[in-house]
Amino acid sequence: MSNEDECEIMNYLVIGASGLVGYEFYRQKKGKKGWHFTYNTNKMDDFVHLDAGDQAEVDAVFSEIKPEVVIFPAAMPNVNKCETEPKIAEELNLGILRNVLEAMKKHGGKKIVFFSTDYLFDGEDGPYSEEAKVNPLNEYGRIKLKCEEAIKQSGLGHIIIRTTGIFGWEKNRKNFLYRVLDNLSQGKQLELPDDQYATPVYVKDLASATMKLIEMNKNGIYNVCGPDFLNRVELANLFADGFDLDKTLISGKKTSEFQNVAPRPLRCGLKIDKVTALGIRMMRIKEALVDMKKNKEKDDAYPEPG
Repeated sequence: MSNEDECEIMNYLVIGASGLVGYEFYRQKKGKKGWHFTYNTNKMDDFVHLDAGDQAEVDAVFSEIKPEVVIFPAAMPNVNKCETEPKIAEELNLGILRNVLEAMKKHGGKKIVFFSTDYLFDGEDGPYSEEAKVNPLNEYGRIKLKCEEAIKQSGLGHIIIRTTGIFGWEKNRKNFLYRVLDNLSQGKQLELPDDQYATPVYVKDLASATMKLIEMNKNGIYNVCGPDFLNRVELANLFADGFDLDKTLISGKKTSEFQNVAPRPLRCGLKIDKVTALGIRMMRIKEALVDMKKNKEKDDAYPEPG
């Protein structure tokens, strides 16, 4: 697809737009011509209902909208549940992706933008580049790897966004930021692993960088995350400082001391040299927290379903 063709693209479809990542695309693109957003269980005004597990419903939505670019943050991201219910997890990750790829081929889809994870790696020597050898330790990572392979084999244009530790304002309050804010604001002790390292990313930055890659007509795998490499305790301390909360309530211990169902890679995270070489700048965590506080009234507001 040429740059000229890219300019002619009118229809974008964000699947799973009621979640953390998908809703950020809505924040940035609502009201823009050619942008369409779906929900499954969390009803949102102006969104189209789509159960991506139902091939007939997927076909119907794609037949009507005919999206050229599909942005696909929809997933079952619960790492422990993926480990204990692998068949369901595969159906709710790989299964729905296959339905979307099939519909794209039928209805003129040109490019899929998929969100993957640093859990593709074993955490022995992160952060990892796009070329690093994958070796997932848990079922979630293995399923995401299968998703990447399905996309590559589809013959469709694609951008695979590998990311990690996404935080930001979220209606459903599911990301790690809320665990820190909710516990500390209630004066509760918060015990976290001090040996799990990642490169967290602000959701606003993740969506903006993804759009730049789409606009540049890029194809392939891109790591999109923040430049800070730190562990969970260090991250929680930054969140506490950013929101003037008591960080003395935060303590750390080794991952092996927690009762995790799914094994966690320890030194993970991702290198972002490839995107920074394109002129894409990713915020540091402190900078992102300033932006969150400054724009809370606008960004942390959600229309009630009609």
